[in-house]
Amino acid sequence: MLCRSRKETPLARHAARLQAEPEAELMPTMLFPMYTVPLEDALQMSCVRPHEELKSQGVLVEFEKKMGKALFVSHQWAGREHPDPTFQQFAVFQKAMTRILSDLSEIPLDFITEATVPTARPLPTQEFRSVPLFVWYDYFSCPQKDQSENSQVNDQIKSAIESIHAYVAECSFFVALCPFIRDPFTSKVLNASSWGNRGWCRLERAMRELSEGPWILVQSAAHIEVVVATEALNRPTGDGDFGEPDDKAKLSPVLAAALKRKMLNALRRGDFVTYRIVRNLQSVHLRGLDIEPELNLIPGFVANRVGNTDDSAVVVAEFFHQNGFSRINEIDRAGFRPLHYAALSGDTKLINALLEQRADLTKTTRKGQPLIGVPPWISALGLSVLCGHNHVAQLLIEAKARVHEWGIGPALTVAANSNNAEGVRLLCDSGCDPEEENLFRMSALQTAAWANSLAAVEELGRQGGAKNLSKVLHGAASSKQGGGEVAQRLIEMKADVDEQYQVPWLTPQGPLIAVHSLRYQLGRVTSATRLYYHWPGATPLMLAILQANYETAWILVTEGARLDLRNAQGFSAVDLAREVGVPESLQEVLNGEVTYCRV
Repeated sequence: MLCRSRKETPLARHAARLQAEPEAELMPTMLFPMYTVPLEDALQMSCVRPHEELKSQGVLVEFEKKMGKALFVSHQWAGREHPDPTFQQFAVFQKAMTRILSDLSEIPLDFITEATVPTARPLPTQEFRSVPLFVWYDYFSCPQKDQSENSQVNDQIKSAIESIHAYVAECSFFVALCPFIRDPFTSKVLNASSWGNRGWCRLERAMRELSEGPWILVQSAAHIEVVVATEALNRPTGDGDFGEPDDKAKLSPVLAAALKRKMLNALRRGDFVTYRIVRNLQSVHLRGLDIEPELNLIPGFVANRVGNTDDSAVVVAEFFHQNGFSRINEIDRAGFRPLHYAALSGDTKLINALLEQRADLTKTTRKGQPLIGVPPWISALGLSVLCGHNHVAQLLIEAKARVHEWGIGPALTVAANSNNAEGVRLLCDSGCDPEEENLFRMSALQTAAWANSLAAVEELGRQGGAKNLSKVLHGAASSKQGGGEVAQRLIEMKADVDEQYQVPWLTPQGPLIAVHSLRYQLGRVTSATRLYYHWPGATPLMLAILQANYETAWILVTEGARLDLRNAQGFSAVDLAREVGVPESLQEVLNGEVTYCRV
């Protein structure tokens, strides 16, 4: 059942009116100047100095697009008063940019993006060489805390925070600087995983994804990749780690305004799929923040026009009005039905109303959706646990939704992937087999390990889903989310640190590995093709090295992982480390130059 013409819905009519408005009105506002440092000056730095010092020395430049291109650097602070006291992080940025400007012809896609976003393409490095580049980095681009409580400085800091979306939107490039280092004050490991857990870093990533651009992940000078696939559902901003208790209040309106702009811009382009997804996912994006979502962007709904019907009809009619639907089981261009979008929202009143109006809860989505990082054939139950809406999942189960699903993403696999331990428990308590596998013969535990979902791993263990630990440690090692907690827990559960991966050739995974391996041998060297080529016979340590999961690699070596084993292509972990490049400290351990290490 295909959608009717857009012109028949209030949503389409409102979108047409928006197209007549000046584009500038929908752009984020810059309340504090965008101070940057020319790249050539940034590459000469030997320490990172604060905004006030560089401004007084005339190093900072107020960026305008006519000058060239700007580059936004997102990073985690390694100290409380200084972001990079030992200059380890920024030195990696300098080396990575030098390599981009000299050795690389293009920046490759990361493994997840290449596997899940067919339209994504590598980023030609010529784009960095064509015009002058300017670097935005919070410590030298924004005013820093004033110890004298100077009201003018505090107002400037507030204005700079409120301008974050404008800064990101103005930048042609967004770099997540996430090298593997140890925090010099806490001895904690800093890497891509810890960056993804920081609240401010989550906000900056959300701003980039809402600005509709890929971003660049820098884990070392050798590991530079383009990322398009999203993690917004698994790592909402409000659930991140914040150093200051009042930081959430500062960024809440910034994120809410960015979401509204995203919806309005989607409407003016006639992109109703993006509008619907963002509108109904606001409850996830704003989770943990004290701010309400904007759900009534389409004016003109009047309840009494629905007629003398029950409350459920009114609720459904308003949802249709705001989302541009006409029928209860209508399918839009994304392959989603109204119930699928309602599952994203977490609104139980709406779900009940749709079910009363005979929405079919057995139907799955027809296509994959990169905006939320899901494959095709996901049920409303799967979407609800994906978003952490377990109250909705309970309602759907009570309405006889199937808990035993088959496909790429059955509900239990989705819950495990999103670290939804409560969702895992709910599904298992409702009769779902904790050892259930998806179409690729991956168990929920393997999926949880691959997604670095520690809470889900623990819950699956309690539910009896950890009876077979084969290949599970491989998932943790190959995780692009990084982090070593899951790997360490699996080792404690007696997973084999030296297990060599046996490919299930008669499942869909077999041909996938074969095809990408052939592409690698024919000269198409990417993160995905290299990984697939080396996967048969690989140990967890080999996969951790290939995926730049250095923390897990350290743990595996510490736990006695063998270095002499070789994969089906004849490569050892040491060989792979030399081929792809690893941090010097890890290379020394692999070479036997250092005999003791512990994270």
